[in-house]
Amino acid sequence: MNVLLSASARGLGLRHPRVWSLKSGRPLLSGTGIGAEEAAAFSGGEHPPGYRDLLAALGHPGTVPAGERLRRTVAERGWRSHGPVVDAVNAATMEHGGGIGLHRADDTGGARMLITRAPAGLRMVPAFSDRSRPVPEGDLVYGLHGGRDGEELRPMAWLGRRDCDSADFQLLDDTTEAVMVVLGCPGTGAGHTAEAGGTVLELLARLRPDITATELVVTDAP
Repeated sequence: MNVLLSASARGLGLRHPRVWSLKSGRPLLSGTGIGAEEAAAFSGGEHPPGYRDLLAALGHPGTVPAGERLRRTVAERGWRSHGPVVDAVNAATMEHGGGIGLHRADDTGGARMLITRAPAGLRMVPAFSDRSRPVPEGDLVYGLHGGRDGEELRPMAWLGRRDCDSADFQLLDDTTEAVMVVLGCPGTGAGHTAEAGGTVLELLARLRPDITATELVVTDAP
């Protein structure tokens, strides 16, 4: 899969997004994740201010970024394990500050992924819902662009006042292939997204060594 970064997304200060393909012969959601004590080790440290800056640039000042929100949720309700892959993504989100996307990729139809700002009229069914919702024009989205039936954009995730994944690309019990998306934020170098993805991959190497991770090339859209 090719990954394109649009000029409008670059205009928000996104410079170093990273995307990995995750594949296994076993369902990605199977296995044992991490416990509360290990998860707590990922809840310290400062998050880059760029995540709040990004949300403000999208027109949502004061919105709490995903990493901060997840830390608060875990502090209030306790850690809940969802298996090794989801736990690894959540741990990295808490440690590094930005939400990390995890999406089913076994039926992409040869499409490219596009990271961009939402065009007018875009709609998406959020995960764990069956109702389509309008995506505000200018919010940050990424999804499949082109491919089957000349589709323009099938959103995988939407970042705005809240960050939502698409129900169309939720991991299922039998999913064996996914993409992991680390967008990063303004004001950080290439090392930030590399470290966030690296946290996930280090955990998976221990918890699910059967998973093969391949980093995909991200290029600027023409």
